[in-house]
Amino acid sequence: MASVTIPFSYLENYAQTVHDLDAINQSLLADALAATDLNDKRAVASVMRAVCQTSNEQAQELATAFYRGLSLMQTGKDMTKRVKSGWDETATDVAVSAILRDTEGDPEGMASQLSQRLSFEINRASKRGVYRAGQADGRQVRYARVPVGAETCAWCIMTAGLGFWYMTEESASHSHGGCDCVIVSEIVERPKTGEYRDVRIEGYDSAAYREMYQRANALRANGDLPQGMLDHIAGMHDLRAMQGRPYRDDTNGTLYVMRQMYGLK
Repeated sequence: MASVTIPFSYLENYAQTVHDLDAINQSLLADALAATDLNDKRAVASVMRAVCQTSNEQAQELATAFYRGLSLMQTGKDMTKRVKSGWDETATDVAVSAILRDTEGDPEGMASQLSQRLSFEINRASKRGVYRAGQADGRQVRYARVPVGAETCAWCIMTAGLGFWYMTEESASHSHGGCDCVIVSEIVERPKTGEYRDVRIEGYDSAAYREMYQRANALRANGDLPQGMLDHIAGMHDLRAMQGRPYRDDTNGTLYVMRQMYGLK
């Protein structure tokens, strides 16, 4: 079986370019808001919409270039095409409207929450963009979530344990505040040798991440935890019941145990 190893530094460099893009657009947003009457919600929303649209398009360009590099490393072929960003204007407008409503009379709080929303949009676009570039490629592509930063949340550790498993835009583009993961594509095609390609990522061990989740899940399932943690998990069940949201599984309880065991976010 042919083997390809993707350098971890390639992922780190991509993550850094996304951080740099965020910093540039944060500065643009701050300048635009400083020149805007923050009491004029329509004007603020217009500023935010413009910055989010542009930054989503820029993130897609970065993601397409990143995917192109992955494709060349794996197949020696560049089949990337120009791809639209997939920016959801309605989702941005709804989120911004809620922020403006909740921070009325608090300009500092408004600016802070708008800044967080912009970071979220860029982060998500950088992940969704890799998926969209892969879909435009025309070949069969699978995706893995790879932690890159110094800190990773329990949910991302759990999903990183799945390896090259993601095959939908929703799963590949999932993001949250401060998410340090990079979505990496695996192009599934039979090379000329007649063997499938074994794609690996330097420093990425999906089995180790999976074991972290499984250990925490076993402790939760067996109830082999301090009473305080058991009470907390029971409280999570009760809260969901009060909110009318049936607790169909214990994934959240296991993620809570992971946070306590490994010091995760």
